[in-house]
Amino acid sequence: MRSSAAAPALLVLALLVGAAGCAEESTDAGPAVAADPTPTGTPESIPEPSTPEPSTEAPEESEVPFPDEVGPVDGGYGSGNGLGVTGVRTGQGPDFDRVVFDLGGTGTPGWYVDYVRRPRFDGSGEPVPLEGEVYLQVGLRGIGLPFDTGLTAYGDDTTRVPGTGTEGVVEIAPGGVFEGDQLAWIGLTGAERPFRVFALSDPTRVVVDVRHD
Repeated sequence: MRSSAAAPALLVLALLVGAAGCAEESTDAGPAVAADPTPTGTPESIPEPSTPEPSTEAPEESEVPFPDEVGPVDGGYGSGNGLGVTGVRTGQGPDFDRVVFDLGGTGTPGWYVDYVRRPRFDGSGEPVPLEGEVYLQVGLRGIGLPFDTGLTAYGDDTTRVPGTGTEGVVEIAPGGVFEGDQLAWIGLTGAERPFRVFALSDPTRVVVDVRHD
């Protein structure tokens, strides 16, 4: 009878000892650490990609020199007819004014630039209302129509861009597309003076630099 009465007491004692051992093991393992709810590499920790501004830095004079005389500059016909004007910007170098024609689409631009007595729209022959005393006509080549290039047409015949930040550029008329070319006009103060034209890439653009008076 004594053995039967002692059995429950021994069972309770064994359970208490086991519980104490588990508590010691939990204490030795150290406090629990909560998991970081934000996994590494989520969009919140990745910076948004930046869109670089097109460069308008002038190339070295030895690469694209200014001509000594005032005359036309022929840059060929370009290729692809898949380009379109997306914007026009102006700026100033140490001794020249700069007009940049930003281009989207595909292909290689060409150009023919020369002074004209009075700007006239291609096709209609109507005068182009434009501020200035002398005028550069910029024929951009390799240009396609918007429904062929997929680009939104930039402005219309009434669009004018002021010569902000320049010394002698008064106003630019971007013009429109006609038979694979886009005629634009640059209104200048003073007399006709030498200019240079060249293309830059990434993004594609055609640059017209005009010497100061």
